[in-house]
Amino acid sequence: MRSDPSVILRTVLADGAVAGHAAVFGPPSEREVTYVIGRAHWGQGIGTAALTELVRLEPVRPLHADAAADNAGSLRVLVKCGFIVTGRSRCFARARDEDIDQGGDTGCR
Repeated sequence: MRSDPSVILRTVLADGAVAGHAAVFGPPSEREVTYVIGRAHWGQGIGTAALTELVRLEPVRPLHADAAADNAGSLRVLVKCGFIVTGRSRCFARARDEDIDQGGDTGCR
């Protein structure tokens, strides 16, 4: 993934420490964002700031994202960054090793 020139991958820092990562990937018609912020950094606006910068770096629209329906913090970050829920689905989440409800295939204008 890091060798693909179409991928934007950034390390997220908070006070000089690694707080997570954020990326944009996929073909032009299906560009998707992803981000992970460590639990110690939740609720500090770091995810919102990181995603805001990432969206600024990527000119292609629409952008897409998925979030677990029970991940209110992540859904809130997506909405703050201009994403809107365009659908709901159920899928297998490897991190949880189970099927989950997704809060939406969200798209950014």
